[in-house]
Amino acid sequence: MSVKKENKTTAGAKAPEDVTTICRKIGAQEIVFSPVHSFKNLNITRFFALFIGIKNWINLLFVVKKNSYVIIQHPNENILVANKFINVCKQIKKCKFITLIHDLESLRRFVFKNNSTILNNRSRIADETLLKKSDYIISHNENMTKYLVERGFDSSKIVNLKIFDYLHECDLPDFNKDDYKTVVIAGNLDPQKATYIYQLDKLGKLDYKINLFGPNYDARNDGKNIQYYGQCSPEELPEKLIGGFGLVWDGTELDGCHGNAGEYIKYNNPHKCSLFLASGLPVIIWEEAALAPFVLENHVGFTVRSLKEINDILKNMDIEEYSVMKHNVVKISEKLRQGHYLKNAIKEIMEKENIY
Repeated sequence: MSVKKENKTTAGAKAPEDVTTICRKIGAQEIVFSPVHSFKNLNITRFFALFIGIKNWINLLFVVKKNSYVIIQHPNENILVANKFINVCKQIKKCKFITLIHDLESLRRFVFKNNSTILNNRSRIADETLLKKSDYIISHNENMTKYLVERGFDSSKIVNLKIFDYLHECDLPDFNKDDYKTVVIAGNLDPQKATYIYQLDKLGKLDYKINLFGPNYDARNDGKNIQYYGQCSPEELPEKLIGGFGLVWDGTELDGCHGNAGEYIKYNNPHKCSLFLASGLPVIIWEEAALAPFVLENHVGFTVRSLKEINDILKNMDIEEYSVMKHNVVKISEKLRQGHYLKNAIKEIMEKENIY
């Protein structure tokens, strides 16, 4: 099941669209949900959200075949309607629901320490009441799964994705040995979200360059080691990235990923890590990030406690050591570009159901 996306230039739409494409490739039927539009009047927005939500789920009820497996991308729009209709679908069509998590709002609220009663109530319904109605859950990684199990979810019904796939068919840039001591930062460069970027001058004299890609960059941060390359679509980005390593970091500090966005990286799979690896770039990642074990086990980069460590590591790294990582990245890149990890997660669930 997918939701129409009106803006396809943002990175936020890439992961859900890739999930839809991969599912279609393995023979799944796509059921498209109409999006909910916002109006200036909140009551009008709520009315249309309820109307469209009911219309979407009734359509699902008519279209889906009996005894089907329905893959839902979480969170989805109109939580209250979904919470009611899942039971109806199970009763009438005897279908089972597989929920793939993109974000856990309750976890984000916990990390972000948000005190909004309305938002906390919605996230509670989405991530506890609604999510627990799933027959299977595709979690990001072991850390997120542990968080779910601690909150009463059945571990036997949870499968780890390991990392998000990143579909694209464009040719990757040719490797230039002069670029391997260049670090790439990609994503939302807003000072409020990626505060650490605007503290890079505190690292002192650097023996490597930093290339920035993404929206909302404050150019006052430019220095002789920092170059901004602008913004492009997620489909174009892999062939535009120039550098040797991709940096998977977030939050407010240079010494660890702290602050709201930084703490969340302990549990989720940042899509930018998939972007870098699919683009042929080894990664540098915070050692406490949930994806750090994946990076180390596959030898596709290195971990650091602080960004202050990068200079010495790159200064002492020779081209042979980098080439080994680059070779390993090529193998992972091929898997990501073919949807290997989601296909594997779905296969694991089907094996639990004795279908494969």
